[in-house]
Amino acid sequence: MSQYRNRSFIGGGRIMIRQRSDNPAVNYPLYPFGNADSFSFAIGEDKKTQRNFQQPGGGNIASQSAITDVTATVNALSLQPNVLAVALRSLVKVVAGGAVAAENVRVFKGAYSQLAKVPDTAQAITVTNVDATTTYMLGTDYTIQGTSILIPENSTITTSDTTNAGVMVKVTYTSLETYEINAITQAAIEYELVFDGFNDADNGKPTIVNCYRVKFSPTQALDLISEDFAALPVTFEILADDSIVATGESKYFKVKMVA
Repeated sequence: MSQYRNRSFIGGGRIMIRQRSDNPAVNYPLYPFGNADSFSFAIGEDKKTQRNFQQPGGGNIASQSAITDVTATVNALSLQPNVLAVALRSLVKVVAGGAVAAENVRVFKGAYSQLAKVPDTAQAITVTNVDATTTYMLGTDYTIQGTSILIPENSTITTSDTTNAGVMVKVTYTSLETYEINAITQAAIEYELVFDGFNDADNGKPTIVNCYRVKFSPTQALDLISEDFAALPVTFEILADDSIVATGESKYFKVKMVA
C-alpha cells in the first residue's frame, strides 16, 4: 500500500507506563494510565540564523538548528492511583481493610474528629466510652461522615465537657481497603511509556508509540472540588536511552503506523 495515500488522523488509544530498569533481567508491569483526552509531543529547537546583509529586503544566508528537548503532555481524565503517584512524586501503598477494634478518638462538641482509617459505613460502627461501659447511639450522639465522626451539640458524649477539652471515646468499625499516596516523597523516577493507539479516521488502524526513557514533572493542577469532571494534566520529558546503539534507531521514541 502506498505510503503517500491520505492519512487524516483522529487519534485515541491506551497509554501505559512502567518503572524503568537498567537491568535487562528486571521487568516491571505496564500500568494503564486510564482515559485521557489529549496526548501531544513537542520538540524544542535552538536555532541560530545569520542575516544576509548583501542585498535589500533582508532574509537569512545561513541557519543552524539543534534539538534541545523532547517533551509531551497528557491530560488524564481518570485519577488512577499509579498516575496520581507519578504526578505527585510518590509511590502507592495498599492498606488492607479489616476490623478496627476500639480505636481511641478524642471528640469535641459540634466538631469533627477523623478516624485513622476509612470506615465501611455499610458495616456496624460502635462508639463507646473509654471503659466500654456505655454505648452511644448513632444519629443521636454522633454521626459518621466520610472518615470523620461528628458530635452534635446535644450529644450525651460531651455533656460533661464544659471546657471543650474533648472527650476520649473508643470506635470499633470495619475499614475499607485503600490506596495511600504520600506526596513529594520520591525523587523523579524514570519510566517507559507505551501508547497503544489507533487512527479513528483510518478504520481504527493501529498507531503505536514507544518512549524508552521518560521523567514526569509534578502536576501543576489537581482539582478536587469542581462542577465538572476532574482532569490531571501531566508533562514529561523524553530522555535519550544510551543503551540503544543500532544505526537508524532513535534513542528517544519510535512511532509505528500500519500500512
